[in-house]
Amino acid sequence: MDLPTILKAASNLLLIAVGIPGNIIVLLVFGHIGCVERKLLPADSIVFMLAFVHLLIILTRGVPQTLFTLNYRGFYDSSTCKFLIFIYRTSRVTSMSMTFLLSAYQSILIAPATSRLSYLKLKLPTLILPSFVFLWLLDGATSIHGILYTSQIRNITGLKFTLNLSYCLVEYPDEATYIGTGTMELTRDLFFVFFMVVTSAYILFVLYRHRQQVKGIRSSEQNQNTPEMRAAKIVVTFVTLFVVFFGVDNMTWIYTLTAHKVPVDLNNVRVFFSSLYASVSPIIVIASNKKVKSKLQC
Repeated sequence: MDLPTILKAASNLLLIAVGIPGNIIVLLVFGHIGCVERKLLPADSIVFMLAFVHLLIILTRGVPQTLFTLNYRGFYDSSTCKFLIFIYRTSRVTSMSMTFLLSAYQSILIAPATSRLSYLKLKLPTLILPSFVFLWLLDGATSIHGILYTSQIRNITGLKFTLNLSYCLVEYPDEATYIGTGTMELTRDLFFVFFMVVTSAYILFVLYRHRQQVKGIRSSEQNQNTPEMRAAKIVVTFVTLFVVFFGVDNMTWIYTLTAHKVPVDLNNVRVFFSSLYASVSPIIVIASNKKVKSKLQC
């Protein structure tokens, strides 16, 4: 193999080596808590779901991409490609929607009693499961083209409106479908990211105002270690990482929609950054969540 191929394989293997064990640890810890305590807090349920979809992202995109880079061609027929691409695209947008849901939940949780959001606090536990069902159905419905237009790799010389994912093809029938599907995905993604940023900004505003109010009552160090501040830092970190990786991912996607010929390596960049958030997020959970750290210490 040449040097670029070795570097691609090494980077993908690193993400897999970090992401799969990390997400499995988070799933096992919260699964154990749910079994022992017979329930999970809404925030823990969202983090559990995030770990699950991130594991799916790595298994359906990172692993196949790595195997293909290492010259393995064993199972990439059309049916397998349809399955992998549909599950990956649904998991990718579910990761986005669950990150938004986590930031929305935290913003409602810390809203002052005088806020219009405060009346939702008592309803939060009953809203989580319907939110999960709605978002999974929405994400699956907007990713259905992964089944319709995906096929196994073959000679694509002369074919237009085709995304070469190295191990599979996504071949759109015409320009209108190609541009329309890409625009729909981009609009959907921007919707979630916009409200992620809005809710995160609201969290920071509330915590800043709270800190100003209690200044002089608590020391600065105590202020930094309040449960609200710790939770806010985690949520804002999630959103910041997602927005950064989303920016790279979608800038390449916009270029893909406008370019006449898309290099295969550009899709490899998208794969890397989409898997990067899925691999990094469990590290943040393990490092910052007291429940996870206490279980691992035991």
